[in-house]
Amino acid sequence: MGSTDILLVIEGTYPWYRGGVSEWVHQYMKACHNQRFHILQVATDQYLNAPVSEALYEVPEHLHSFCRIPPPSLKKNWLDESQQWKKSVEEKTKQIVSKCDLVHIANTGFAGWLGKEVAVDTGKPLLLTEHALYWKEIDMGAVALECGYKIPDREQLKNEYTEMFKKMAEGIYKVADQVVSVSECNMEEQHRMGATNVQYIPNGIPGNWIKKEKEYQGDLTVGWIGRCAEMKNPLKFFSLADAARKMGVDGIEFMMLSCDANEPKLADAVHKKSKEYPELRLVWNKSTVEYIDKMDALCITSHNESQPLVLFEALARKVLPIGWKAGDVTNRYGIIKNKDESTKGLLNSVLSAWNNPFYWRKIVNEKSLLVAENHRWEHIFNRYRTIFDQLLKGCSVYND
Repeated sequence: MGSTDILLVIEGTYPWYRGGVSEWVHQYMKACHNQRFHILQVATDQYLNAPVSEALYEVPEHLHSFCRIPPPSLKKNWLDESQQWKKSVEEKTKQIVSKCDLVHIANTGFAGWLGKEVAVDTGKPLLLTEHALYWKEIDMGAVALECGYKIPDREQLKNEYTEMFKKMAEGIYKVADQVVSVSECNMEEQHRMGATNVQYIPNGIPGNWIKKEKEYQGDLTVGWIGRCAEMKNPLKFFSLADAARKMGVDGIEFMMLSCDANEPKLADAVHKKSKEYPELRLVWNKSTVEYIDKMDALCITSHNESQPLVLFEALARKVLPIGWKAGDVTNRYGIIKNKDESTKGLLNSVLSAWNNPFYWRKIVNEKSLLVAENHRWEHIFNRYRTIFDQLLKGCSVYND
């Protein structure tokens, strides 16, 4: 495929927040270095007017334009509000939209809806890569959207939001030229809601991240990595330290690597709680690369997940995922228990494996092989290049 202008419509994560979607965007642009990218981002946070030079990620030279707009206010019903919002940002987005050959959206929320409108209005191909089901995360208790918009506490309003985002998803599925699901667990829901052309392309890791050997010696270090968002359930990680104390377990340390997610009350609670545990180290707003090799196991505590990128990052570095089942997080990838399993039960299973070094290495090597064979970014984005070619060849705008 020759050089193409891709309009990537996302919400308020990359490049100022770390996390799975941010990393996916970063790796996507890095892999597709022959394409020209233009980002249209919906965001309500403090970075709305921040310069790209202050970002956490190094922004590539082939990102030619970056436009950030606020989300809709939702003071009216969505049918009226959506058109008013679209009209209010039209002037600001007109130039970036005119440059694109293809529209690529990364969710079925506000950004996804706006990207869908752009594709319909311009006749450009629409590609959806769905990382998580927006409506389901709200239904499961998310307190804020990726763009920073706060979800109302009232049950009735929350239900209305869930239904609103379901309708958005159905509308996007209806017109998308290709739907890609990053998660196998979401595909049934996508089909049920009208998506007919879903292709599974998972998350990945750089090939040079794959570690051949790891020394396991000294104390067991259990880590936690994720945005400080309620959906990630960071406070549950402390229950693992509580269980170790109650069981009188020596030789276990904890490391928590987190970052801002525009949920300040939760962030304050995590910082405050961490001070109660001298055996736990809290690291804030730092890269996974700097700390993951210090861990032996990675605990996943999320209320809901699709396919967390950190699952594969851990296995690539011979760090064993542990925790509770959520989305694609299953015992296929580590010591993963059902939601009703106690923290003590999980910790017992982990310690039983850790205290048998031969078995620990065996299970880690088996699980990490899955990542090496199926989750390299190089292979994953080759599949996207094939999709680009197919969409552009089939688009009447370029073939009339």
